[in-house]
Amino acid sequence: MKKLLIYTLIIVLTIIVVGIAVVKKSIVRVQLPHGAVLHVLPASKNNNTQEAVILCPGGGYRYLSKWNEGYWWFPFFHFQGYTVAMLEYRLPKGNHQIPMVDGAEAIKLMRARAKEWDFDKNKVGVMGFSAGGHLASTLMVSDKASVRPNFGILFYPVISMKKGLVHQGSHDHLLGENASEELENQYSNELHISDQTPPAYIAVSSDDKKVNIQNAISFYDEMRVKRRPVQIHVYPSGGHGWGYKPSFPYHRQMLDDLKYWLGNRQQSK
Repeated sequence: MKKLLIYTLIIVLTIIVVGIAVVKKSIVRVQLPHGAVLHVLPASKNNNTQEAVILCPGGGYRYLSKWNEGYWWFPFFHFQGYTVAMLEYRLPKGNHQIPMVDGAEAIKLMRARAKEWDFDKNKVGVMGFSAGGHLASTLMVSDKASVRPNFGILFYPVISMKKGLVHQGSHDHLLGENASEELENQYSNELHISDQTPPAYIAVSSDDKKVNIQNAISFYDEMRVKRRPVQIHVYPSGGHGWGYKPSFPYHRQMLDDLKYWLGNRQQSK
């Protein structure tokens, strides 16, 4: 059994490496106005859903997990027919506006170049992991339509900055250790869901020891209160930060669940 698992992991990793090698040749690197970088892989002409998704890697607002929560996802979305981009946002170092500026600029740039990259400017989503999920959900609850995505995918996200829910590292790197209650509320995204918040897909593991899964559940509950389309998947194990890791016990199921939601969401429009 152990040998079979190792063999399977080797095959999956080989597929990932080959897939990345193929798609990386076509990645376009664009620098945003304030210094962040957007890595974009346009959809192929023969397989194009006319949709785009921007990946926001996690890392507690201290670093960026650019492979496991970025590049490794490119083949998955590319073969689903999406234009896929990874946002290499700047780290805040206590300046809470920096990642949000970068996220807003990424949305605006993608929509401005939608015709060039051949997708619908009104079909731009975000996918955020951990602290990147906080950035993604902040964009989702924005009251500015120009920077609000059309759908959101949140994996084991940081959502709240309130005591009892907050991931302290993300809080301190984004807001500073002595942030005011007003600032914490401003960046507690479960408090700002409205009838304009786009459809959301959420995935977590029940045994996540790093980010309290009540973050995800609070967002899910408030989406339902506001009658917004939302779906949540709680996997029995896996901890935190699994991203695209084949070692995640529910890796294949997770991909199938997400693929189904993406396809079903398109068909229901």
